[in-house]
Amino acid sequence: MKSLLLLFIFMSGQLTGPGRHTGRTPADFVDPTETYILKGQTEKNKIIGHSGEIRVKLLGKDRVAICFYINKGYPGYESGSFVDTLAYTDDNEAVYTPSTDQSCSFLFYFKAYSAETMQVYDNPSAGCGFGPGVMASALFAKYSSETPIIQDLSARGVAP
Repeated sequence: MKSLLLLFIFMSGQLTGPGRHTGRTPADFVDPTETYILKGQTEKNKIIGHSGEIRVKLLGKDRVAICFYINKGYPGYESGSFVDTLAYTDDNEAVYTPSTDQSCSFLFYFKAYSAETMQVYDNPSAGCGFGPGVMASALFAKYSSETPIIQDLSARGVAP
């Protein structure tokens, strides 16, 4: 219940805050086609904190292909990833809900030079279909404006 209240407060502020609109105009539209990077801090040759990459390609005015990777960092370097096609809203957002955990979603909000991620869940220990603590709300910085290559390599090397 607490997470739902926090979600309501967050979304209420986002929908009425600066830079947010109820409908997209051409000036508000953000083409998210690029690569975004989250760099964890390095201490004594160990990556401390989350790091990751988001590759996005706009497929149409309301669809995006996303290749997402995140790593929890030292000491276990647990990680999670997915490749999916998601709806892209008038508010420059895409939402991923894993098939293994419908009580959790991962929101991507695209800006001109960054992508912001936020995990929304009913159970904070559930992990959004990934290991505990792997998914994290973060700000990924724009790395490249070139159209990224997005492909699912999970079946590569598997005999038919």
